[in-house]
Amino acid sequence: MFRQMAGMAMLLCLGFATWPSAEASIAAEGAVASSSYWSLRQAHDDSVRLSPDAIQTLNRKIRERSGSMHDLSSFPEYLTGQEVSRRIYAAMQDFWPADRPDVYAPDHLLTQEAWESVRANCHAPISEKDVTLRYAVTVKRSDIRLLPLAEGWYSSPNDIHYDLLQGTAVDPAQAVLVLRDSLDGNFQFVLTCDYAGWIDTSRLAFTDRATWLNYLCPDDFAVVTDHKKNISANGCPAVYQMGAVIPCRDQPDGTARLILPLKDRDGRLISYETPAVFDETLHHGYLPYSRQQTIHQAFRFLGDVYGWGGQDESVDCSSFVQNVYKSMGIFLPRDADQQERAMPVKHDPEGMTTEERYAMVRASEPGDLLFKPGHVMMYLGTDDGGIPRVIHAASSYFDYRIDRKKHYIRRVIVSDLTYQNGEGISSIDGLSCIGSLP
Repeated sequence: MFRQMAGMAMLLCLGFATWPSAEASIAAEGAVASSSYWSLRQAHDDSVRLSPDAIQTLNRKIRERSGSMHDLSSFPEYLTGQEVSRRIYAAMQDFWPADRPDVYAPDHLLTQEAWESVRANCHAPISEKDVTLRYAVTVKRSDIRLLPLAEGWYSSPNDIHYDLLQGTAVDPAQAVLVLRDSLDGNFQFVLTCDYAGWIDTSRLAFTDRATWLNYLCPDDFAVVTDHKKNISANGCPAVYQMGAVIPCRDQPDGTARLILPLKDRDGRLISYETPAVFDETLHHGYLPYSRQQTIHQAFRFLGDVYGWGGQDESVDCSSFVQNVYKSMGIFLPRDADQQERAMPVKHDPEGMTTEERYAMVRASEPGDLLFKPGHVMMYLGTDDGGIPRVIHAASSYFDYRIDRKKHYIRRVIVSDLTYQNGEGISSIDGLSCIGSLP
């Protein structure tokens, strides 16, 4: 997922104003699109690559390089009103200019009145000198919006999959810092560890700092390891995605109990305990980090729908790779361009021929990330025919060799690197970087 000022222009110029059906596919089929195929090829590479301490060091370096991640535990008790205003405006991304955008809301062009109303609902600029930060925990999977509005905005009236206000989605049991309420009180402007934006107030439970810290950085915790898992707290089901961290507490009999978030009628946090069942979908602590584990986790998403910004309770390209690495305790930034910037080791293919680019890809290791503008893919290795393969959450592609039309995939797939973008450039020739983790 790509969130820069050019992002909206790219959506428009690449054809989101039309909505053709998926007539073809770049998805590989057969054995090459199976987890077992790649596991057998990497059977020798299941050693743990980094210790927990080394992973913490790596995470600090990634956070420093990205510029988009937040160490929430280090924030002061107050921020100036000017600083909070700055963060609110920055979170608007493409919508920070005051001019009304040409978008559909959702089936008619956005009116000036509606535009001014949602801007006013941001409750900024802030006149107060200091703003007291508040502590909250998500009780449901929650969308983070660029503006305090639940209704979607789209580039065409027929679009339902690419909501331009959708920033990302966060799991339940996630600690957030609350900086500001919307004017109508229906949304809260929050900081997560990797994003900033507006969350529906009904999905937050407020608490004290000590309790909040136990959700932010628990000493003992469980990690969701399946692509998606439903967990109920006192009969209230909630969806958690891969990499979600849930505090837990060890019991004298050797078992553990999950500490799940609920809220009372006053919006305060209630911590509900339930027995933890550790299996293939829930792990006590992070999974060990190895190349084979990375690929195994990636294939848990195979076939899942593409979810722009976390829509449809699913993943886009960057949250896909983020969640895979998060299940092993490695925290990448949320968006693809930020992930590329944060890579500790980067290989630049600029100026290379197609064959030189393929040679660079073949020299990469499984789990490395291949970036092109607006997209990220995970390298799997070469198949029996020597063709480099990737797994990724794919939205769409063009085919200038056949029909010059846009084809929608909207799935997590395995593919090669020959598919084209809106300018007819193949993925191998469009690569901007290959990023490696230790």
